[in-house]
Amino acid sequence: MHLTELKLRAARAAFADRASPPALEHRLGDVALRPHQLRALELVRAQIARHGGCLLAEDVGRGKTFIALALAQRHRAPLVVIPAALRDSWTLAMRRSDVACTLVTHEALSRGSIVSPSHDLVIVDESHHFRTLATRRYAALAVIAARAPVLLLSATPLQNRDRDLAAQLALFLGSSALARPAAELATHVVRSASTSDDFLPASAPPRWITAGADDGTVLRALLALPPPPRALDAGDAGALRAISLVRAWASSRAALVSALSTRRRIAVALEQSAAAGRIPFRRELRGWPGSDDSVQLGLVPFLAPSALPGPAADALHRAAGAELRALDRLRRMLRETPDPDIARADALRETVTRHHGRSILAFSEMASTVRSYFARLRSIGGVGMLTSHESRIGSGSIPRRELLALFAPSAQGAVPPHARERVTLLITTDLLAEGLNLQDASVVVHLDLPWNPARLAQRVGRVRRPGGAAEVFTYLVAPPARATVLLAVEARLRRKLRRAERVIGATSDVLPVLAPGSCEAALHPARAEPPLGAAQLENDIARLRAGWSRAASSRVCSRPIVAATEAPFDGYLVALAGGGMLASRGGRIARSARARHVLLLAAGGTASPVSPRQAGAVLRAARRALDREQLVRACGVGVPGTPVAGTIASLLQRGPRHDRAACAMLAHELRSTLASGIPLGAERALDSLARARPAESGDAGRILREALAIVRAAPSRVDPSAGERPGPDSIRAVIVLRPARHPASPAEPGSPRGSCTMRLRP
Repeated sequence: MHLTELKLRAARAAFADRASPPALEHRLGDVALRPHQLRALELVRAQIARHGGCLLAEDVGRGKTFIALALAQRHRAPLVVIPAALRDSWTLAMRRSDVACTLVTHEALSRGSIVSPSHDLVIVDESHHFRTLATRRYAALAVIAARAPVLLLSATPLQNRDRDLAAQLALFLGSSALARPAAELATHVVRSASTSDDFLPASAPPRWITAGADDGTVLRALLALPPPPRALDAGDAGALRAISLVRAWASSRAALVSALSTRRRIAVALEQSAAAGRIPFRRELRGWPGSDDSVQLGLVPFLAPSALPGPAADALHRAAGAELRALDRLRRMLRETPDPDIARADALRETVTRHHGRSILAFSEMASTVRSYFARLRSIGGVGMLTSHESRIGSGSIPRRELLALFAPSAQGAVPPHARERVTLLITTDLLAEGLNLQDASVVVHLDLPWNPARLAQRVGRVRRPGGAAEVFTYLVAPPARATVLLAVEARLRRKLRRAERVIGATSDVLPVLAPGSCEAALHPARAEPPLGAAQLENDIARLRAGWSRAASSRVCSRPIVAATEAPFDGYLVALAGGGMLASRGGRIARSARARHVLLLAAGGTASPVSPRQAGAVLRAARRALDREQLVRACGVGVPGTPVAGTIASLLQRGPRHDRAACAMLAHELRSTLASGIPLGAERALDSLARARPAESGDAGRILREALAIVRAAPSRVDPSAGERPGPDSIRAVIVLRPARHPASPAEPGSPRGSCTMRLRP
């Protein structure tokens, strides 16, 4: 048999399932799935079968919605959890793909809506909204995900820190995800390693728009404000309030004035409440009638039901008075200093002129900023404004759907309007930053820098989609600050971007190069090709393995096969039954995605002879490594801990003797299931059961059966390496890597000269 065929057969034994996977559908209704979507779908199905869930983190515009619908096509009752703003987009996508799903919104889960447990697949769009475990919406989704496999969709799952990603994956991995390192979490993320986006518009390098810079007077005044008085249950939020004012100042003068007005209204309410000897909670402050000085004094005793002792009331009254005086001084200063919004609006007007004939989408985090720009630019014509509460064009209010049709008729499937009715500049909040197709536009302007840099990519993704313009242009309006302040803001955003890049992978450039001429720009030049993230490496490993198996013979050998190849270093790749892989370099196990990726690439070298003696030595080394790995597993490393584990032991001790044998069998099955991992929702259900049912004599069997029913309802998962005993049947193939300078050992008597592949008996 030819050398290459033997090596390919070994590769198939190592990196493919025994049964050939079913062919993937190339069409979904009237949608033709692209090659990268088919590859992602294959990886998603494998991940869900093995772990009960998966996070699909393809970049914006690469068709995550249709990948999810292709997965849902084979399920009886799929459920899709979406932001309310994306209901129309998902309805259209389901109609095009001819796949029916039940839709429920994030907002409905936040309100406590009950979802039927009959769904056999849960798809969560924009899953980064579920990165905080303490919220009501997260708790509701955890209950749903405890009974069905989960597919999470997010182009930017890691927003600020690694725990953001861990919280999302815990929906199907359980609480153990919160303790796992980021590189291990990345193995559960599907993201293309290929940077080929030929079907997407080209992206021009982002550029700064600098206008309306001040000398730092306003910023210093903001930072010098005294600690604000607070409601009874507000805690010490002085630093957060200062940060919110600075962010409003960086967005626009209008946003700062609005934030100061809100802060002044709260100070007036607290001052007058203290004068009445009472103090409100935050809930009362949010609903306090009136504004500024026109607070309704007669309602103070009713709106602030908590009495305040005399000294404390005097202290609160003095603090509120000091706050009001400081805010009044700041407001007078603002009236005496130039308004940077004028220069910034002029700069945006120049951008519109520069890109005459193109549609422009301008984003801001602040509704006050959106209204300010709209008020200054509505006279040029073709300008629209959209916030969560308003939808307007120059002539007045208009329904949101009609405004989007005037701005992006092609993307919305609407009839193109007359040229004089067309909206060519849409100024909006981040309400439109997720999920919508607005590829009629080709210019994106960030009117402010969001706290989370992932928002920048989401904004650009609205227009950089298939079928859009040939090139997309991006601009960022710099904060009205000196260069040192700007560099500090950029440095914070870039730190967050690098953290996400290491775990998830690089995306398109969203920030310009640091200010020209700065030392930061010289020390950190823009990289032409950023390194692959851990998630991208894991998916490239899967792609290489799948490519080897497709090229190989379909027959799988029952005995271990050993092949050798020339490589720059010593090492080996071990193929385990069921698709697992063990990699070693220089005698050390390669655990990181980057190390395994390097070994897999090196295995594609020129074939090299291997003798039975060498093959036996490598097999023995591989089995010793497997022994160590499975010893770690047997010791319980990585097994999620739940309060029910202690309850199991207590029940077995307190249960009646005649029932202990049956209880022991139930406990064994329960422990085995817990060791393989269960979703966080199931863990929480077990926790509630353990707390609600004390371990009383006679209840042991019933409690164990209820606990077992909970874990049995969790989605099934296949772990090919779990419970495998190291031996000849667990190792399917070994590829030995060795430098070409190492001479091959002479073949043993009776072996064919030049043989490079050995099939060994146990």
